[in-house]
Amino acid sequence: MASNSSQLSRILARTAGQGQFAAIVFAGVAAFASVAPANPSEVAVVESISGNSSGVEFMDYLHLGQVIRLNNRETLVLSYKASCVRETITGGMVTVGLDRSQVQSGEVQRIVGGCGEGKPELTGAPSIAGRNFRGGLH
Repeated sequence: MASNSSQLSRILARTAGQGQFAAIVFAGVAAFASVAPANPSEVAVVESISGNSSGVEFMDYLHLGQVIRLNNRETLVLSYKASCVRETITGGMVTVGLDRSQVQSGEVQRIVGGCGEGKPELTGAPSIAGRNFRGGLH
């Protein structure tokens, strides 16, 4: 009788472990889906805009092919994800491209930024990690 109960407890433990594993996998997939970009055609972000007649706002994501009309006094600053290009556009009609805008009847200044600056690089060299404890270990 004791062997039957130990077999039953092992089966229950294994089933519970599989359920917990499935829950962890599901939570990981859900977390990845929430971090993944909502729309892959979002190619640029609005860093700033003067005026409000263009229909875009600060921190709006812009889509490939989107057209923005600026009056002569409006200025739009865009940052492109793929090319690290930052554009300052004054007036005209702006068509959002994959890595830069096409501007008609307006002025554009482009700066190629350093997208990778300030990011750590993994070199494979040995490293040391540590942790500070205040008040001692309990």
